Amino acid sequence: MFEMIISFITPFNLVVIAFGTTWGIAFGVIPGLTATLAIVVLIPITYGMNVISGLSMLIGIYIGGIAGGLVTSILIGMPGTPSSIATVLDGFPMAKKGLGTKALGIAVTSSLIGSIFGGILLITLAPEIARLALRFGPFEYVAVIIFGLTAVIGLSGDSLSKGLMMAAFGLLVSTIGTDPIYGVPRNTFGIRNLLGGVSPIPAMIGLFVVSQAFTEAEQMAQKFIIPKPEKIKGFFSFFTAQELRESVGNFIRSGFIGLLVGILPGIGGSLSNVLAYDQAKKMSKHPETFGTGNIQGVIAPETANNATVGGSLIPMLSLGIPGDAATAALLGGLMLHGLQPGPLMFKENPEIVYSVFVSYFIATVMMFVIMMLGIRVFPLLLRLPKSLLMPLVLVASLVGCYNLQYSMNDMWISLAFGFFGFIFKKLGFPFTPVVISMVLGRMLENSLRIGLLNSDGSMMPLFTRPVALVCMILSVISLAMSFTKLGKGAK
Repeated sequence: MFEMIISFITPFNLVVIAFGTTWGIAFGVIPGLTATLAIVVLIPITYGMNVISGLSMLIGIYIGGIAGGLVTSILIGMPGTPSSIATVLDGFPMAKKGLGTKALGIAVTSSLIGSIFGGILLITLAPEIARLALRFGPFEYVAVIIFGLTAVIGLSGDSLSKGLMMAAFGLLVSTIGTDPIYGVPRNTFGIRNLLGGVSPIPAMIGLFVVSQAFTEAEQMAQKFIIPKPEKIKGFFSFFTAQELRESVGNFIRSGFIGLLVGILPGIGGSLSNVLAYDQAKKMSKHPETFGTGNIQGVIAPETANNATVGGSLIPMLSLGIPGDAATAALLGGLMLHGLQPGPLMFKENPEIVYSVFVSYFIATVMMFVIMMLGIRVFPLLLRLPKSLLMPLVLVASLVGCYNLQYSMNDMWISLAFGFFGFIFKKLGFPFTPVVISMVLGRMLENSLRIGLLNSDGSMMPLFTRPVALVCMILSVISLAMSFTKLGKGAK
């Protein structure tokens, strides 16, 4: 086996992994250009490669794409990917305090730790964890999503009522479109362009990117978005010894959250990063400091969303079931080469499985090195005046939004949510609950309705099936902790 692993590490494979990782980071940095899109664009190129080289490049794209989203989240306050939504909450306040370099270093280090955590468990527990995920039925998904929705309370800012209102708004928006069971239009107000529903990513771009561009344009007298960041004293000078000691529990907890969310098909990093942030806030002795530039609020989401990468590869390799949209694209790349992931692949094509493991860790190291080198460059790009930078970011984001489905409709949705986001920000309403509710709303409805059809309308499986019951108990505990720690500051 060792000889087989060594044989994968060829100069050509290292080059394609480096290229794929860099390509993924570039797509992750630009809001709207997701890791999934980065993979899809280059899948045709892999057809001319041998399967191991092609798959190695795609793995590099996946890891780079997830990590790249942290850059704009921290430096501009605009999440590069849905997996970086929660990174904005404390990363951008750190940057506005002149600690952008420190925030980037912490986030990149967290990405490395999360990726290694997910990779180790990918190698050691893939078949066993995948079998556990197979036992999840509709009601287990309902319970997990309900647990995820409890994070909305912790992300409501100073006003609990405003956070809940925005969460309800997001759930209502998720019902727009065609009924998933009966196939009839609903809540479209007679607008044909809404028959396909409102995708969370254009809405996210509108709320976080377009509205921020409007806000920055309004404050054009302030020439730069963030003050000049501090100089780097050393390659690993981002953590003090005390900060590192205090972060160990956060790294472990967030890594497990990312891994467990990753193995559940269809959920992915957009939930894991928010859930990890919420749990870090609940476990903190000073939850009131979250949202003001607490490093734990950067560590949690970036550790979790990168651990999700390893988690999502587990069901893909072990069962042939993609854990998220990016692994669905990876699955398509494998099938293009005539391979079908699943239990038999471990026996019939072990070299493919080992190549995934090897390329995963090589890409993780390359991601870390490239991002660390980029830390010296990324903040310098923000020394461009707002009058030049914001139009570039806005155009790049809208182009990325269009490229999601090559649809002008997504661009109009993004602009509409940008206008609403600008108004909401003026009124002090938080954005994150809207996006989370939109992401989880349709999954919640689909799982609940399928579950009710299977149970003849009974909700009892939520409390009689062990996994669902555990998740419901965790939801109650999460709610209790939220109201205990945050209720005093809620209005």
